[in-house]
Amino acid sequence: MNTVSNDSIDLFKVLKLFTTVYELGSFSAAARVLSVTPGAVSKQIGVFEDSLGCRLFQRTTRSLSITEEGRRLYALIQQPAQQIEEALASLSPEEGQPRGTVKVSLPVAFSRTVLVPCLKRFQERFPEISLDLHFENRHVDLIAEGYDCAIGQRRDIDSSIIARPLAPLVLILCASPAYLAQHGKDLRAENLESHSLIAFRSPTKGRIEAWTLQGAGKDLVIQPRSRLMVTDTEAQAELAAAGCGITLLGAHHAIPLIEQGKLKRVLPQYFAQRGDICIYYPARKNLPRRVSSFVEFVIDETRSSGVVKQMKAIVGRPD
Repeated sequence: MNTVSNDSIDLFKVLKLFTTVYELGSFSAAARVLSVTPGAVSKQIGVFEDSLGCRLFQRTTRSLSITEEGRRLYALIQQPAQQIEEALASLSPEEGQPRGTVKVSLPVAFSRTVLVPCLKRFQERFPEISLDLHFENRHVDLIAEGYDCAIGQRRDIDSSIIARPLAPLVLILCASPAYLAQHGKDLRAENLESHSLIAFRSPTKGRIEAWTLQGAGKDLVIQPRSRLMVTDTEAQAELAAAGCGITLLGAHHAIPLIEQGKLKRVLPQYFAQRGDICIYYPARKNLPRRVSSFVEFVIDETRSSGVVKQMKAIVGRPD
């Protein structure tokens, strides 16, 4: 591989250009963000590739895709490039105002219920920070995928990651008022398995997990045998609201539907708990202010969220 010549290209500028193209997946989109022409983007990337002696992007007339070399380069430079940008920004006269982009991975239902309604306040408080929000129910590799932080369950904590709890991940049994009016007269824990149950199948593992419920002084284990199995929690909630049966749904998802009268809680003495929903980020001595501002905002907002307070009450956790 050739050595990059600082005489032929502005290295920091072209690395910024490369990361923008990588994240947006388009020369045209990167050009709009950086206020240059698509032709200028293509030319600079081409010069950079020539200097490196390898292709970073595969181009056709209709698509742009990253190469393995491009993925490796992004993983290596993304965090250092952001740190350099933060350092340069801190030298400006407006150093009191955090700025830049925060790339975040968020779980869909919890974020829509708890976080999305308060993000206008974040924009008003931090007008120089842009949020790049990825709604996805999966574990992400913060460093390799270029995320500043993520929200979700975090089980494999190590010294390179800091995880701060936001709320207990609690699930409750619920069904529609119509279903309960027709089938709920003699509903008890002992005959729950005889009802129409809506089961959730893990889209990654492919299996249906047992409902391990606690409460009423004993644990209750239900292996849902169902004619309805779904891999999407939105569909799961909609099917329950439509009267198709009883389901075990995340409280953060169920509570708004209960308040709207679309669902009712079933056997309220029972619930399932699966750890905590956390916000996690790389352990660094100096976390960029744009990231720390977002993290602290999220923690403050979830602490005051009515939905989160109800989730904590279900498991008996002090507010």
